[in-house]
Order: sequence, then C-alpha cells, then structure tokens
Amino acid sequence: MNGVNTPWDKWNDFGGEYDPEFWNDEFHRIKESGGNCSRIWISCDGEKGINIDTSGFVLGATDEHWKHLDDLFDLARTHKIYIMATLLSFDHTKNSHKNHTSWRKMVASETNMRSYIDNYVLTFVERYRRNPYLWSIDACNEIEWTHQDDNNAKFSWDLLQRLVANMAVVVHLKSEILFTVGSAAVKWNCDLGTPFEGNFWSDDNLQKQFPSPLARLDFYSPHYYGWVVKWFGNFCTDKSPASYGINDRPCVVGENPASGVFIQLKDGKDSLVVSMQDAYIKAYQNGWKGLLVWTSNGVDQCGTLDECGPGLKAFQEKYPQLIKP
Repeated sequence: MNGVNTPWDKWNDFGGEYDPEFWNDEFHRIKESGGNCSRIWISCDGEKGINIDTSGFVLGATDEHWKHLDDLFDLARTHKIYIMATLLSFDHTKNSHKNHTSWRKMVASETNMRSYIDNYVLTFVERYRRNPYLWSIDACNEIEWTHQDDNNAKFSWDLLQRLVANMAVVVHLKSEILFTVGSAAVKWNCDLGTPFEGNFWSDDNLQKQFPSPLARLDFYSPHYYGWVVKWFGNFCTDKSPASYGINDRPCVVGENPASGVFIQLKDGKDSLVVSMQDAYIKAYQNGWKGLLVWTSNGVDQCGTLDECGPGLKAFQEKYPQLIKP
C-alpha cells in the first residue's frame, strides 16, 4: 500500500460539508503521484452524520451521510484508489465537543455498543462490501488515547478490546474487507517487555472479549512520529515487524509525517532521519507492507503530497507490479 492519509477535507465531511470536487481532485493527485491508497476518517468526532441520542444509543446515520459516502466510494473506484476507512477516533470521546458524553456512553454500555455495531457498522459493511476499493476498515484512530488522556474517557483496556472485537466480528462475518486498528504507537502492539506495554490487540486479548476466531486484526497498523522513533525504533532502518514480534500477519505503517521520518531529540524538537524520497522503499525493504503518510492535503504541519510525492513515485517506479498487481 503506497499511500497517504486524506483524513478529512472539512471536519466531519460525510453528512457535513462534503465537497465532491475536492475528493475527485485529491484522488487524481494521489494517483498521478504514484500512490494507490488513502486512509480517510469516515467520522471525525461524531458531531455530524451519525444519529446518536443522549443515552449513547446509535440509531443509524443520516441520508446525507450515506449519500456523501456513496459518492466517495464511486470516486475511489473511478480513480482506483484503495480506501482504508477509519470509522471512529479518540476525538469522539474527547471532552472538546458537545456530544462527547453520548459517545462515552456508547462505548461504556453493552446495549449501546451493540446499537452502534448493528445500526451503523453493519450497514456500512453491507453497503460498501462489494466495492473492491474499500480494502480495509480501521476501527478507531489512535484508540489508546481514550485510555491514556485526562481529557478523554479513561476507558479500561477490556472495554476498548470489547469494542474492537465486536467490530471485527461483524466485518469478518459479513464481508472480505480487511480489519485493523490504528495504534498511536507500536508500544501497544508489542509483548516484548519494557519499554513496550503489550500487544493489546492480539487475537488472545480480543477473543477474551468475544470468543470467536473472527475477533482478530488482519494486519497491524501502528503510527510513527518523532517520539515513537525515539523510544521504540525506526521502521525504515532498525525495526521490522519481526523486531516487535508481530510478523505473524502483514504490518502497515498507518501514519508518519508526510515530510519525512523524524526522531525526537532531547530538547523535544524533531530531527529528520529518513527523507520521503527514500521512506516508502526503505519501509518495504524492512518488511512493512505499506506506508500511509500524514497527510496528502496538509491538515496540519506534518507535510503534504508535494513533499511525499517523490517517495510515492520512487516506489511506483521501483515496484510497479506491487502498485498495480
């Protein structure tokens, strides 16, 4: 997967201010740059598109939400851009928006969690499972922050594992779409001891919450920024999936700055260690099955397609059979 994140154009696009011209142009730019996929946040914080009541019960989604997504996946098919669809984010339960308590109640209640699975995830899967360009579903962006951060819900690991396990089962039961969860750092994917905290998303941990072989990730997709490289290694140079003991299935880097691979220094600043010209190739040669950088459209200060484009093109030229098998 030679790709990028295009997480949103306008926050909560789908059911909000969706702009088909932006997505058409962005998919074209990614394709022309040599890329073949993008990771997109289907819901950024749950304030638009999904119908959830104050008790945390999910009723479904708005007509506009589905209309916008229908168009997005039609455009993905037209441009042959594979989509990793991220359904949730830690932002849903962060106390920075008015309905965060509803989303906390969704996760905390077995009945409410079931309503989200049955009335939203199942509908999403059944609606788009026949589109070959929906290649994967990412349960939740950096789900660990909902456990870690003081401004978030401080959910237990068991509760988060139950959510991911339930989502995994319905995706696998109803489709051939691949399933993952985007970890904020590889320290939550690794059982090798200090400085790692453990593989919270292993088959064993998920199946303790839902006793089914369908409760599993098809691939791991940890995120890398300067602080991660400082403490847990560089995926382009010294750390392969085997280094973390997670090479029992494919592994994709789900986020890394579009401006390069950095390491955090003692003063807290980041220093470039691998250029984007080389990063895609080096990651693949080190055992990773894809790299999706943050972002194509510059939603923050981590870079744009202009900066990662030379790396996408270099990989396409070196491994064309992998870009378009």
